[in-house]
Amino acid sequence: MRVQQIEGEYRVVLTPEAIAALNLKDGAEVEVTPVETPHAEERRYATNEEVLQAFRDTLPQHAEAYRELAK
Repeated sequence: MRVQQIEGEYRVVLTPEAIAALNLKDGAEVEVTPVETPHAEERRYATNEEVLQAFRDTLPQHAEAYRELAK
């Protein structure tokens, strides 16, 4: 992923692999949140691979909900 400034806005650019893995379409809204570390004063953001792995890890338990949302 990379951040790009376009017409005064900042946009996160995702790889085609990330788009496919998250089943995103053009115009989809996504949420970006900071990842808490054991030390509250330290913040870092999840890497692309960490986000994709979290999605893969939880996919089986949420698969039915995703199917319903896709309808």
